[in-house]
Amino acid sequence: MSLIKLVVLFAYIALATSKPSKDPALPVDDLKDLLLASMENTISLTTLATQQATKVSAITTSLTEARTEIDQLKSKINKLEEGQTEQDKNLSDTKVEIIGLTSDLSAKIGALEEGQTEQDKNLNGTTSEIIGLTSGLATALTQMEDFKNESQTEVESLKSEVDDLTVKVEEDSWPEGSYCILGSGGSCPDGFTRYQGWTKAIWTYRNSNGYTQAATFGDSIIGYHSGRGPSNARNDWNTDIVITSCCK
Repeated sequence: MSLIKLVVLFAYIALATSKPSKDPALPVDDLKDLLLASMENTISLTTLATQQATKVSAITTSLTEARTEIDQLKSKINKLEEGQTEQDKNLSDTKVEIIGLTSDLSAKIGALEEGQTEQDKNLNGTTSEIIGLTSGLATALTQMEDFKNESQTEVESLKSEVDDLTVKVEEDSWPEGSYCILGSGGSCPDGFTRYQGWTKAIWTYRNSNGYTQAATFGDSIIGYHSGRGPSNARNDWNTDIVITSCCK
C-alpha cells in the first residue's frame, strides 16, 4: 500500500471513529481488517528498507576497501620504479668504471711487456689479478641485471593487480539508469541527489498491539508521539513517517 493510500485510510478511520453514526459507512470489523492490512504492509516496508540499507552499507565498504588497496599498490609500484631507475644508473656507472679500468689495465700491461725479465714476472701476477677482477665485475653485472629483471617482473605483476581491482570497482559501482535508494548517513553516494519527505501527527488508535511499529532504517523513520487526537484526549497517539531517499 502506498504512503498516500495509507494516509487516506488513517484519515478515513479517524473520521469514522471520531464521529459515531447509527449507520456507519463501513462495519467496524471491516475497518479493523483494513487497519491490520495497512499495518502489515508498513512492517513489510520497514523490513525491505532495512535490508536495502544494509546492502548499501556493504557496497560502500567494499568500494572504500578496493580504492584503498589500489592506492597502496600504486604507491608500491612507484617505489619499485624509482628503485629500478637508481639500479639502472648504478649499472651504467659501473660499466663506465669497468671500461675505464680495463683501459688503464691494458695500458699497464703494454708498459710491463716492454720491461725486463723481472717486469715480465710482475706482469704475469698483474695479469692474473686483472683476470680475477674482471671475473668478479662480470658476476656483479650479472647479478644487477637479474635484479633489474626481477624488479620489472614484480612491477608488471602489481600493474596487473591494479587493473583487476579497477575492474572490480567498476563492477561494484552503481548500475546505470534512473532509480532511488533509501538514504543513510546524512549524505548520498556520488551521482545521487538527496530527497526527504514526511507526514506527521497521523492519529492512531493506540501505540501498541501492532498499531504502530517504530523503526529507524538509515535516515528514514517510523515513530509515534502522544498528543490530542480526534477524541481531544491527551493520551491519544500520533504516528510520524519520515522517508529519506537518494535518487539519480
